[in-house]
Amino acid sequence: MSPEQLPESIVPSCAGCSRPDRRQFLASASVLSLGALATAACGDGVFSGPETIPAFPAATFSFDPRAVAALQQVGGRTVVQNGTTAPVLVERLGTSQYRALSLACPHRGTIVDVSGDGFLCPNHGARFAADGTWLSGQATVDLAPVAVRLNPDGTLTIGGTPPPPALGLSAASAVFTTTVTGSSPAAQSIQVTNSGGSSLGALQVGLAYATNQRSGWLSVELNTATAPAILTIAATKGTLPAGVYNATITVNALGATNGPQTVAVSFVVSDPATAPSMQLSASALVFSAPLGTTATAQLVQISNAGGGSVSGLSAQVAYGAGATGWLAATLLQTTAPATLTIRPTSTTLAPGTYTATISVSATGLPPRTITVTLTVTPGGLLVNIAAWPALANVGGVSGSVGNVNGGPVAVVRTSDTSFSAFSMVCPHAGTTINVINGTSFRCPNHGALFNANGTLQPNSPQRTESLTRLTVIYTPGASTLTVT
Repeated sequence: MSPEQLPESIVPSCAGCSRPDRRQFLASASVLSLGALATAACGDGVFSGPETIPAFPAATFSFDPRAVAALQQVGGRTVVQNGTTAPVLVERLGTSQYRALSLACPHRGTIVDVSGDGFLCPNHGARFAADGTWLSGQATVDLAPVAVRLNPDGTLTIGGTPPPPALGLSAASAVFTTTVTGSSPAAQSIQVTNSGGSSLGALQVGLAYATNQRSGWLSVELNTATAPAILTIAATKGTLPAGVYNATITVNALGATNGPQTVAVSFVVSDPATAPSMQLSASALVFSAPLGTTATAQLVQISNAGGGSVSGLSAQVAYGAGATGWLAATLLQTTAPATLTIRPTSTTLAPGTYTATISVSATGLPPRTITVTLTVTPGGLLVNIAAWPALANVGGVSGSVGNVNGGPVAVVRTSDTSFSAFSMVCPHAGTTINVINGTSFRCPNHGALFNANGTLQPNSPQRTESLTRLTVIYTPGASTLTVT
């Protein structure tokens, strides 16, 4: 339905620019076309705010994108409404990735108009890019992102503050095999995804070869700089003699809370004329998990770099000082090539660092070992410091680094060896605050101002309590901290 077809009773009114009729219209529909939202801004020069600030869509609701024609293609957008909360724009970014933005203008809460290239607030003229970034007009902050998750049944769950982005890889290792007389093996692909919220861009790939080994045999390529992406890995045999060649691929992204992720690559060039030789794709593994949770399993590939066969494979675990029984090493086959699955299994370990050694044996061959380190962090939000550039400097502030008790968290570096953290929920009306210039906080709703210590500033236009301080657990020199 176009604006010209709307009944007169719900055509947007310019009286005082409060637009209550327009808001009622939005609340009456579950799915709206973009055309119905692209109404003209008022031209009478009378500015005010809406009578009631629309609530942020904090509660989740379900939505089926398959019922909306616009969302059947990448780049398609539509608007959904749940109850009396602010309407939400949903945009399809990829085959299985969506983005959602609240359409309430952060300045005074007016519902913004939607156009092909962005958004316009019809009240005070703030303009926003298609991704919600503020561009010009009335000074304010970006449109608020809304959490959106694609469910296994094809529906979307929408609502709440999205968690920060996190890097996800479909595999942590890759093994290529050939013989001294063979050709280069086929390329392999690894899926790079955003396992958190919001969007994940500025993907970067690094490559490092093992010390004292030949280089130049591996090539890596990303098909796009924004997740989801495909990382293509190709090994070239060239003139490599028999042996096992190792390299590490590093994948990083701006703002990823879990920091760089790595792929261990092995290239086995075997000589059938020689004796069997067992090789492992990794000799050391590191796990980390919050208290009461289980770390994700990691895989080690077992290969034969010689002739004959490597059979009778088995794996035994020996524990270091501290707890025992917390590690499982599982082999699904006993002849190479084989995959060894290694997974910490205990959720009752106290915070601390635990070590173990896995010995991999084969009939008639010397064993190979894998050292395993597990760090159990206190319960709470684990923050990778390097993932947030502002935290490299004393006084730096990073917002929305994760969630604690259902609300977004901001972290401040208070010295070279200490940090503080705050809830980003404004004590006045529960609005999520924003980081201003990387040094302070502002509530986009009523303008409350807070310094980097979370204290309400004397010149704040809205009086309220200071921000709620959270507990930070940090060991000087560590790469992570925990917020509870």
